[in-house]
Amino acid sequence: MNWSNFRKRDFESHTKSTGRALRLRRWIAPLASAVLIAACAATTPMPDVQIGLRNPTVPLGGTSRFDAARFAGEWHTVACSGVCATAERYTMATDAVYLRQTAEGQTPYSIAAPGVLKQIGGTDTLVVMWVDEGFRTAAVGDADGGWAAILDRRRAPGVDRVKAAREILDFNGWDISKLRMAK
Repeated sequence: MNWSNFRKRDFESHTKSTGRALRLRRWIAPLASAVLIAACAATTPMPDVQIGLRNPTVPLGGTSRFDAARFAGEWHTVACSGVCATAERYTMATDAVYLRQTAEGQTPYSIAAPGVLKQIGGTDTLVVMWVDEGFRTAAVGDADGGWAAILDRRRAPGVDRVKAAREILDFNGWDISKLRMAK
């Protein structure tokens, strides 16, 4: 047997089979990907998500800094999306009841978790997402995404605190392009 001929035949055979394998891979891989994508699309329905003022797929949580006694008092609306009050007052009525008072009336809440207030006798949930260390500025909104506001103790808040509140609202899924500055 001539080893040089064997090596030549072996090389030619290998080149032909490798070329066939490469040609097969070129059309099998995209075909397999298309079949996989079609199977996933057919079995997984797309969720029906309505995005209004807030993206409901983004988690929403109250601030762990929330302190009912320190949060109590007068607040002015600095910026708002949705239907918001121009001013709000929070009061501890009892250990279990927290009151939110606006020009439209008074609403009782229970504190379900830090920064999460559940309406007593109703379905609303008010979420205090952020408050600065001095309890001067806050980012609040309802859990259903109907409204959000940046509140401050004064009508002319610090620009840096308003910027921080906007960032918190954005982080919690609110469309901050829809925030209107209060007059």
